[in-house]
Amino acid sequence: MKTKNTLFYKIAGVLTLLFVVLAFLITKTSTQLSEDYHDEITQGLNKNVAGFIVEEIQGLYDGDSVVGSKMSSLMHHVMATNPATEVYLLDLEGNILKHVAMNKEVKAKRIDLQPITEFIAQDGEVFIKGDDPKLPGTKKIFSAAPYLYKDKKVGYIYTIVGGNDYDSLIKKHEASYIRKLSMRNILYALFAALLVALLSIYIITRNFNKIIAAFTSFKNGDHNARVAGVQHGEMGLLANTYNDMADTIQSNIQDLQSVDNLRKELIANISHDLRTPIASIQGFVETIMIKGDRLEEKEKQRYMEIVLKNSERLKKLVNDLFELSVLEANQKAVQPEALQMAEIIQDIADKYRIIAKNKGVSINTVYSKDLPFVYADIALIDRALQNIIDNAIKHCEQGDVVTLELYTANNQVMVKVSDTGSGIASQELPYIFERYRKGKFYSDATKGSGLGLAIVKKIMDLHNSTIKVDSILNQGTQFYFNLPVLKRTASL
Repeated sequence: MKTKNTLFYKIAGVLTLLFVVLAFLITKTSTQLSEDYHDEITQGLNKNVAGFIVEEIQGLYDGDSVVGSKMSSLMHHVMATNPATEVYLLDLEGNILKHVAMNKEVKAKRIDLQPITEFIAQDGEVFIKGDDPKLPGTKKIFSAAPYLYKDKKVGYIYTIVGGNDYDSLIKKHEASYIRKLSMRNILYALFAALLVALLSIYIITRNFNKIIAAFTSFKNGDHNARVAGVQHGEMGLLANTYNDMADTIQSNIQDLQSVDNLRKELIANISHDLRTPIASIQGFVETIMIKGDRLEEKEKQRYMEIVLKNSERLKKLVNDLFELSVLEANQKAVQPEALQMAEIIQDIADKYRIIAKNKGVSINTVYSKDLPFVYADIALIDRALQNIIDNAIKHCEQGDVVTLELYTANNQVMVKVSDTGSGIASQELPYIFERYRKGKFYSDATKGSGLGLAIVKKIMDLHNSTIKVDSILNQGTQFYFNLPVLKRTASL
């Protein structure tokens, strides 16, 4: 499937928009800086205008009244020198007393004195704007000087440097200037955006189609689809991330399928082992309920013992099922450590001697005192040995013997459990480690759940060991497996 390179257009569009906005901001900033620069220069050149006017026009204001003839002289003087200059006579409060300003009507009645006093204090060396009396709220560059009468300050001469006529001329040419500056900046920005976009797209998308193709194949069911030949840069990181993700998903799918198959098999096989004890429990409970008053106390006790026995069988079956499902789903982590197998088999033998004695079965242990340590999970090995011994005792009769033996061979510690019990038919031997194998060996429901040896095999698999069995019918059986001798670098 051919993939449209929409990413190119998206990135190119975003970059173009970004650069156009940047060009606009640059134009706006450049224009403002240019205006401020021009105003600062103009104010610097005209900072002494107000002072010159004060020197030229004496006796204009005495603090109480304005001399009309002097005001007319001021108007002629201003018109002759610079018609664009606006002159305002202010009192000490900033109120406008008289003015010389062409065209527009003076709307403001008062001027903020703070910029004026700062300008005078700094001797005109600071760039600052003051109020425009014709356009209240607008700031203009100005010149200012104190007006003295008999060496006493009675007011201020406040001049707007470049009035409205000057502003009109500036605005007339400003639009053309901004248009030219904007077009130039936008063209530069578009060219830069296109260049950056082309370079970015080339770098980003040269391997993009390979990744998209792998994603598409995986989505369509090809879980083996991987990205090959993309190893460097961000695309290489993306490809490796996808490959790792695909491996994880595929592994999870396989695990889910394995668990699902296990669940189906368990449901199918467990029904047989549950049916017998449940039916027995139900039957005896119903008998007690129906004939409770007519049954002798001894008979009731026997029925309850049977119910309890079947309940214990159900409990063991459920526990075995849970343990096996955990092992087969690989949810049990092996925690190996240094073990002395002689101590383990001695403890297990002591634990089972009472059970065996009640049945008339003997338990023996055979091992050397200088056996080396092995490296294994003590809980799992203990569980495996208990299952084997429990199975052996159940298939022994009075007078039989169960033997636990340890010996070394080929840098391994061999563990053997043998009995002189009923043995296993040769045709059953290949299947005894399968769950719910329905042969003669498992036909007697009183002898176990059919899961014990399956659990043993799984434990041995987790230890990279193999459980083997030899048996002769009516003569006995022996199970044996090996565990590695502990080394300093040994690990499972």
